[in-house]
Amino acid sequence: MKTKNIPLLFFFVLFAGSFVCSQEKAESVIVTYIANEGFLIETGSHKILVDALFGNIKGNWCDQPGDSVTHLMLKGIPPFDNVDLVLVTHKHSDHFNASMVIDFLTNSRKSILICPGQVNEILQRNAGYSMVSQRIHPFESRRSYDTSVSIYKTDVRILRINHGSWLETDSVTGTKYDIHRDVENFGYIIGVDGFSLFHSGDGSASAKQQFEMYRVGTKEFDIAFVDRTFLRKEGQELLNEYIHSRNIIFMHVEPGKAAYYQSVIKSIPEMFVFTHPMEKREFQKPQ
Repeated sequence: MKTKNIPLLFFFVLFAGSFVCSQEKAESVIVTYIANEGFLIETGSHKILVDALFGNIKGNWCDQPGDSVTHLMLKGIPPFDNVDLVLVTHKHSDHFNASMVIDFLTNSRKSILICPGQVNEILQRNAGYSMVSQRIHPFESRRSYDTSVSIYKTDVRILRINHGSWLETDSVTGTKYDIHRDVENFGYIIGVDGFSLFHSGDGSASAKQQFEMYRVGTKEFDIAFVDRTFLRKEGQELLNEYIHSRNIIFMHVEPGKAAYYQSVIKSIPEMFVFTHPMEKREFQKPQ
């Protein structure tokens, strides 16, 4: 175990393999949909934002936060006040906007950011970076990477999971290559107030060996947030074998397709797709 001292009002522990933080207990966790893979997670005493600080994308391949929601987030106005942790899974623009993250951290002086090193490299180009850098904790990952941190009585296990592939053809050689091969995508396992949550980022549903290696399924999650591609055969097999969860939220749903995905899972009450911004769902702790 390695211990890292941070000049802030909390104790930051870096270690691999297990959680050590003592947690309080909560009766329920409330999940609010922001856009795409962005969520606000609230328990009895904690708030966590995952992949929510982005927008102004030129394109229509994903939902984006509207102006009113963005204003509330950036100013730290309820329900986005007192956010403990901000988690960014990877550098893509439908998950992360550097200026928005800096603005949020500037206005929300309690919040701590955890992100891949590639995200931090982009943040460093922003003029306001130096003012918030002490609350930014990047992790430079190898292809196989498994480490954990404990902040504000919240445990976060960080896993490098292959980003879903996107093949393009080299204009010179004619060979196909995966443009996402070198993207640092983090999956996060979050332990907070007695709940266990998993967010895959854009983790591939075909990354079976990684899920097996990380032993992700040794503990049942209360909620797993996974890409819509996990509805495919290989994704369902991975969910059944390695990602055991009481509830599953499918994300990264194309605009206008939420009703379709809801129709696919309508007979399975443990599976859920959000349909509109700021939609909330409360999950009770099982008796």
